[in-house]
Amino acid sequence: MPLHRINIRALQALVAVYQEQSFSRAAERENTTQSGMSTQVKNLEEQLQTQLLVRERNRIGLTPAGEIVYRDGQRILKSLWETEAAVMRMRGEIQGKVKFGMIPSLTRAIFTDLVEGMRADHPNVQVSLTEEYSFSLLRRVLDGELEFAFVPAGDIPNGLTANFAGRDREVLVSRPGAIAGLTHLEPAPLSALEGARLVVPTELNVRRRRIGDVLKAQGIRVAEMVELDGMLATLEMVAQSDWVAILPSAICYPDKGGLVRQLNPVSHPDLPLDYAMVERSDQALSDAARLLSDRITRSIRDVLEAF
Repeated sequence: MPLHRINIRALQALVAVYQEQSFSRAAERENTTQSGMSTQVKNLEEQLQTQLLVRERNRIGLTPAGEIVYRDGQRILKSLWETEAAVMRMRGEIQGKVKFGMIPSLTRAIFTDLVEGMRADHPNVQVSLTEEYSFSLLRRVLDGELEFAFVPAGDIPNGLTANFAGRDREVLVSRPGAIAGLTHLEPAPLSALEGARLVVPTELNVRRRRIGDVLKAQGIRVAEMVELDGMLATLEMVAQSDWVAILPSAICYPDKGGLVRQLNPVSHPDLPLDYAMVERSDQALSDAARLLSDRITRSIRDVLEAF
């Protein structure tokens, strides 16, 4: 039986170079040298006697043959990970350390119960959470630092697969009585912010542009605006002053009682926010990671449905 012309390391190299659009970044991601990465791709092209990558001025493209190798290569690499996981599964109980990421708006409502539940049901599974905004988390999943991450749904870079995790809504958050005429949990038109002092995330946050666009489209003028990316700092600021914030309902779940902060779901217009679980397209999650990601998805949906 003839030997296959494609080897795994060369396949990994091609996938990484195209996804990273850079030989140097691909080498860093795969923990190898740039020259080694280039050699692997070159050898693969020589073995197949076909050009796979097109070096253009501002990007790295794929030839028709390269598109086939890239597409099927991701599937092959993921299948190998699944095979390894199946063999590991035969050894017994689910165990291991799972490194994952979540945006700050999700951690406040679900992380404590999540950890306690995992410790009780699967004591041999360790969890390690990185709490950052979506741009950083997507980069860490691509680089293999995290197995998966929960982020706002949107533009997902090449090399990652997104799975819908739940639909949230934006909420006006304020000190009780700070917004005249509104009671706790009463839906509020965005026009209630006219003349308010508004806390907004910085430009690094994917929600900032949408908030700004909607305010402009609605012709709503606020008295003052301050940029603040810390979710917990924002919650404390609105609880102790007349500043108002627009935050996802998930982070507001512990304030449903209304004693410290008043919550008013935004209406006219509604501002939905979808969450997604992202993972590498060419790697399968470990059993522990799959178990944990499924549990997180259920927790997110329970919180959103209960609001």
